Amino acid sequence: MSAHPDLPHVLVHFTGRPRGKDEKIPVPDFAHGSAEDRLVSILHGGVLRGSKTYWTDRPVACFSEITEEARRAMLHDGVHRGPYPPWGLMLDRAKLIEAGARPALYVSRREYELMSEELPSRTHNRCVVYEPHPFDGRRSDWLFEREWRLVFRAIEPPELDLAQEGLVTGVITGRPGWTPPPRRSVLEDSTWVEPAPSNPSSGVGPIGEMTMTTRVVRTRFAGPAHGLRRLYWDGEGLVDDGEFDIEEQQMRESVDFGGEHA
Repeated sequence: MSAHPDLPHVLVHFTGRPRGKDEKIPVPDFAHGSAEDRLVSILHGGVLRGSKTYWTDRPVACFSEITEEARRAMLHDGVHRGPYPPWGLMLDRAKLIEAGARPALYVSRREYELMSEELPSRTHNRCVVYEPHPFDGRRSDWLFEREWRLVFRAIEPPELDLAQEGLVTGVITGRPGWTPPPRRSVLEDSTWVEPAPSNPSSGVGPIGEMTMTTRVVRTRFAGPAHGLRRLYWDGEGLVDDGEFDIEEQQMRESVDFGGEHA
């Protein structure tokens, strides 16, 4: 790989971005919530899921090939719509290339229309309309993202397995010491009624009834995140914050919730 300072070895996948008032791309069902919520889902599932976005008709996963200085600008001030939320993944460039990711193709609107008709689907789905000074009033300028796309084939699930060794080089978080919280789900919730206990000393038998409830809860931890490097945004830069220790989190939070842990 090139050692040129403008070609970083790490690409970034932000789990949130500033959205405009006229945003037309709906948020997919699996990605609702905040940027932090989406990062939690990714770290629990251990996969990065693709979805359709601007100028695509197939699910894609998007990454930014930005230098440290450019990343700082996007998180501190942002471009066009304000700063990006400080939540995301840092991924090895060479590993993404092996997976099929390539730089986006920045083209004019007319070129995009022609390319979508003439090029293979996996190629034209990497096209991004670039019209910084259009004559028709429609402006499209996302060049600062230096976007890469991984276009998923129609015959495969739109998921990138993050368990590949060396693929994830770091996790960007908005708070120091942050760890993906566990998820708890109710497996069984049972309620029944039985007579109230009697009081032998009074010679009075059971009076009334008692309602009894039991709940079985499963607690799941973000196991795929264990050992990943953590960096938090302190407002000026990314600060090395150790690694996720999910095993220690599981031991620390193994309080009795009346259920099981996984």
